[in-house]
Amino acid sequence: MVTTRGIYVGILHPKSGKLLLVRRTGSTSIIPDVSFCGNWEIIGGAVMASDNKAVPYNYYLGELSRLMEAKAGIVMVILGLPAMHSVLFKGPNGYDEASVIPIVHDAKPTIGEMLWVSPHELQILTDEFEPVDEKTGKSGKGLLSGYGKRMHCMALAALSHSPNYDFSIEAMRMLREIIPIP
Repeated sequence: MVTTRGIYVGILHPKSGKLLLVRRTGSTSIIPDVSFCGNWEIIGGAVMASDNKAVPYNYYLGELSRLMEAKAGIVMVILGLPAMHSVLFKGPNGYDEASVIPIVHDAKPTIGEMLWVSPHELQILTDEFEPVDEKTGKSGKGLLSGYGKRMHCMALAALSHSPNYDFSIEAMRMLREIIPIP
């Protein structure tokens, strides 16, 4: 099984409990000929391949730190073995797996545009999803890939760890609507 791996961080504000989103500025995507430039997403991306025979247990955390600094200007070291919520799906080149690590932190991105959202505000962004359409000149808007997709599920998984109890409960309820418990 060929797997493309992504790692993301769901940064939750310690006081409001809202989730940090950043606006995507790059046009590359795992889906050929599709751009999500202008859409909102949580910080992260594809894990870089390693030439090492032995990959250390904290390899993904190092890659996540690299992505946070490159995409949002956030310098943060993630220690230990934090909880990761993973989503596996069939992508264009095989199976894709992405994980989100929820972290409560008052991060202040120094690169790009940011937005703190509640579960309700996240839902509005999923409803507004629209990818880039170069033919009509439309730029992307809303949450990357829309309702019930990988980014939406990872954002809700992160929000289910919000220090705001009401947000946590609402995010879990919304996630159960998308992924029913058997």
